[in-house]
Amino acid sequence: MAGRGELGASLKHDFRRGEIIWVLKQDYPHLVTFRHLQLALRDRNIPLSQKDLEGYLSYLEEGGFVRCKRRYDEKESRDRILAASLTARGILLLDHKITDAGVRF
Repeated sequence: MAGRGELGASLKHDFRRGEIIWVLKQDYPHLVTFRHLQLALRDRNIPLSQKDLEGYLSYLEEGGFVRCKRRYDEKESRDRILAASLTARGILLLDHKITDAGVRF
């Protein structure tokens, strides 16, 4: 059974994913640059590091809720997310027509 602290951390991540969906909805169907998304979240009192935001976006992309544009960074030998956009499936999630246990609004 998860402890109270673990449950709180899990909910925090779920709500952060929901905030990302909400921010991307404002520019749907257009791409939002990674930096613009990071700043928009910070304005909503959700400051995220590059690593954390990439993790949240990757989760949402795997679920089909967002589409990410990537570029390979040779210096760090890994893909970087340049921009993201909401998908039709993401709209359905935001409108509560479908659910995902890892996303809350």
